[in-house]
Amino acid sequence: MKIFKLNDLLHLTDEEISRTKIRFMTNYNGTEPIKVFRRDPDELNTNWLLSRKRNDNGKDAEHLHKGNNVIGLVRLPENNDLWGLTCLKRIGTPLECPKEKSEDDDPYYVGYEGEELTEYRKFYGRVIVRYHKDAQQLIQYAEGLLDNLIVEKVLSSAESL
Repeated sequence: MKIFKLNDLLHLTDEEISRTKIRFMTNYNGTEPIKVFRRDPDELNTNWLLSRKRNDNGKDAEHLHKGNNVIGLVRLPENNDLWGLTCLKRIGTPLECPKEKSEDDDPYYVGYEGEELTEYRKFYGRVIVRYHKDAQQLIQYAEGLLDNLIVEKVLSSAESL
């Protein structure tokens, strides 16, 4: 049986891979991101995928950079090694941190403009990959990692995560 990797579906070139990162979206403050995706995919693919952390020193961590791409993968609750593809976006201009903190004092905010890469839309919410994530870092370079994202299942167009 042939093993399919995520890039067998996406067909990213080596040049595209070199400027692509993967954001692994996991539970945060008791919120399961898959529930956010099922309720409102745009909320997950903006508020979570493009988030940036506010630092007290005013120098917010910048893990995504203008012109780069980001792949959104959301952890599935039935198995910690299963991830659903939610979106691919090209990062635009970094956004200013809101002056006021949020009501719940959440240090994260939408930190970047992002343009959806619509040619991959047919895969959003339909591709499930298997990957055992050891590293704590939620944003990782795609280079060297894409080969480890094994396609477990592609849901029919009538199904979704």
